[in-house]
Amino acid sequence: MFKIEPKEKIILEVRKHWFVIFIDGFLLFVIALAPLLVFYFADKFFLAGKEINIGGEFIYLFSFAYFLWLLAMWVAFFISWTEFYLDVWYITDKRIIAIDQKGLFRREVIDLRYEKVQDATIEIRGIISTLLTFGDIQIQTAGIHRDIILKNAKNPGKAKEIILSRHSNVFEKDGHMEPITE
Repeated sequence: MFKIEPKEKIILEVRKHWFVIFIDGFLLFVIALAPLLVFYFADKFFLAGKEINIGGEFIYLFSFAYFLWLLAMWVAFFISWTEFYLDVWYITDKRIIAIDQKGLFRREVIDLRYEKVQDATIEIRGIISTLLTFGDIQIQTAGIHRDIILKNAKNPGKAKEIILSRHSNVFEKDGHMEPITE
């Protein structure tokens, strides 16, 4: 995990917007209902008027397979929820801590001092993102490290404003960058 340094304060916690998990959950719900819909429409349109004796064993087999299908959708939702909940940025007075959950058992933690920040950009795509105020935050860094991105972050404008204001508090002194202490 990560540790907060002594006298370090968390200014803002940035998480993904609730709409992201809502869409994932809704899609998994529709996928969970798909076998029932296929069964219903097959009976309604393709087998209409035809007398077919399915038998009791088929219903038990279909029910068992459907419950396995529901279990798989529940596990998929659990994985989606875990990634949603554990993807977080902590903006402190000294640095940015970006935690990126990748699946159930893999996590990447990036610790970025404000001295390394080159630029922060946000991208809000679409009418829903604009109305609900969520989008992507990208921070370009100095050095060989890659840029860090938090997709579908809640209120990215506020996070960008805080990051750039903290970055502007960093000044050049004696040939190296030091943060201004408050």
